[in-house]
Amino acid sequence: MNFLDLPMAGLAAALTVPPLVALYFLKLKRNAKLVPSTFLWKKSVEDLQVNSPFQRLRKSLLLLLQLLVLALAALALGKPMLETADAHERTVILLIDQSASMGVIEDGGKTRLEQAKELAKQQIDNMGDDARAMVIAFCDRAIVPSPFDSDKEALKRKIDSIEQTQSVSTLGEAVSLAEAHAQNFVIAGEKPGSDIAPVSAVPPATVFLFTDGRIEDAEKVAVQKFDVSKIRVFTVGKRSDNVGILAMDARRHYEYPEFLEITAVVQNFGQDAVNLDAVLYIDGKNVDVQALTIEGAAAAASPTGDGKQLGHIAVAAFDQISFEGSGVVEVVLRTDDALSADDRAWTIIDPPRRATVLLVTPGNLFLEGVLRTLSVEFDMMGGGEYESADEQGITMDGRSRYDVVIFDRHSTGRLPQGNYLFWASAPKLDGVKVVGEIDSEVLFDWDETHAVLRHVTVETIDPISWLKLELPAEARSIIDGQTSPVLSYLAHEASQFLVSGFGPIGEDELGREYRNGDWVASADFVVLTQNMIGYLASNLAMQSERSLRPGEPVSLQVRGDTDTATISRPDNEVDSIPTGSYQSIHYARTRQVGVYRVTPGVEGRDVFAINLFSEAESNVSPVAEITLGATLVESQAGAAAINKPAWIYFLLGVLLFLLVEWVVYNYRVFV
Repeated sequence: MNFLDLPMAGLAAALTVPPLVALYFLKLKRNAKLVPSTFLWKKSVEDLQVNSPFQRLRKSLLLLLQLLVLALAALALGKPMLETADAHERTVILLIDQSASMGVIEDGGKTRLEQAKELAKQQIDNMGDDARAMVIAFCDRAIVPSPFDSDKEALKRKIDSIEQTQSVSTLGEAVSLAEAHAQNFVIAGEKPGSDIAPVSAVPPATVFLFTDGRIEDAEKVAVQKFDVSKIRVFTVGKRSDNVGILAMDARRHYEYPEFLEITAVVQNFGQDAVNLDAVLYIDGKNVDVQALTIEGAAAAASPTGDGKQLGHIAVAAFDQISFEGSGVVEVVLRTDDALSADDRAWTIIDPPRRATVLLVTPGNLFLEGVLRTLSVEFDMMGGGEYESADEQGITMDGRSRYDVVIFDRHSTGRLPQGNYLFWASAPKLDGVKVVGEIDSEVLFDWDETHAVLRHVTVETIDPISWLKLELPAEARSIIDGQTSPVLSYLAHEASQFLVSGFGPIGEDELGREYRNGDWVASADFVVLTQNMIGYLASNLAMQSERSLRPGEPVSLQVRGDTDTATISRPDNEVDSIPTGSYQSIHYARTRQVGVYRVTPGVEGRDVFAINLFSEAESNVSPVAEITLGATLVESQAGAAAINKPAWIYFLLGVLLFLLVEWVVYNYRVFV
């Protein structure tokens, strides 16, 4: 039993119990009457035997009953609660998962997010009147619907305002936010030594986590300020039947770009085998169907060796499609499973065309030969010729006239908006520097998952020397040397750059050229150059790259003749974004899977797709325990216990004792 307002109970008892007892101490003053005998009045005559106004307190059943009535009434004012749930501290933090898997509809017709909201509101009801709570919702990012507040109704409204997303679930940012809000801060003064320290220590906080446990970074979460033992995890959901698309690829045939080759990777996370159809649509028209049979987790061996059983994987390889236009390619799984967000996937295709390339070089037979073998159209000029060229010769509508500009051993700052590849040189941008040359190291590490290195055997790339580069922190390294990046990707404003410290041709101290390793005569050099051009130009004659994960921001190109761009979302909402004088905008409201369209946009850059593609979210089976950092925390499945109000029982006790008191009083009067 717990009392939410025990001081009120004490005040009520202090105001009522002493007067009642005092009444029993007082002597009743009665009028004298002449009677022939007192034999039948002995009990009443006892009151006349004391002449003082007060009398000694005698044993009285009525007094006991009346004291019990007052005590029960006072305790009822103290808001008693039946402790079916554990009592917690005065500082409460509620973390609510709003990721894609929380949209699973469970028995009873409620989603997991709705169940989590109900549990969170029950914890609000459990709070004392002097307690405070804050609410944090998280998916790929964390937001604070409500900072610390003691208004229970306001907190509940904020919980109800949390929206369902179709994004992945990461907890690290939510924990950092909670720790930042829960601590007291020192207020800095204007003069040294005038800082204002917090008056009291931070009260201990109890953290409630409401989730289905499908959190991508749970084991990487660093809990610093909280006691992990006080983090209470409530797991919602029971369903595990789900089939999801984990990857999709749409590319044009290299030699016959009018043909599309489309595949989708599908995984069954449920226990039972499933039979379903994977349907291919292009611009909403059904063009192919593939029947799939996928074993369930009950019959699947663990592919990871960690004891976790995952469903089998199937690949939907559609027939080659002849399609020379542009449009949206969509794969749909015809199935009724727990999660719908991963039953569809999209990618964007452009008409087959040859990419336009400008090669700026003092002369490079290797690069010229590779470009002639690729399906591109290219022009060539020297470095001095490029620097002195008319603006109309290299730009169009404020952008580079070419899909990709390749600089070979020529660093420059003349970089209109566009896509650039630097071999053995670097763009003249803030944070980018050439600080020396390296000729005694080897390639140390590389990102095999990057599209630039697809089908490239990096081990065979053996440049004799390369430039030592310093790049800004936002640059993404693709190949690293022992002491510096060798090949990196950098996005700057509306342009993108691939910067390679090495090139096919090197120069010695005397300016004499030499072949920079045997790799330039191999097929890997051709494939690497093709990948670089295709990646920068987003040329879907080679491969689609306009597919993002939920929550990822996207940079969109817009026409210069408009002040406002509109983005049509897959949920039929339209966002208006002011563009001003900029030719590109950044958009981050991408937590809904589907196709987004920009109006007015640059042709070929006005559509992009958001796909879930997350094994953690598609595997919707709730987990029984979560590892936060290095600590294993057991979750509480099902409904949370509630501290129910008990004042009604105290009032019933009051009525009962009043009834007994009435019976006793009438019995004594009768006697």
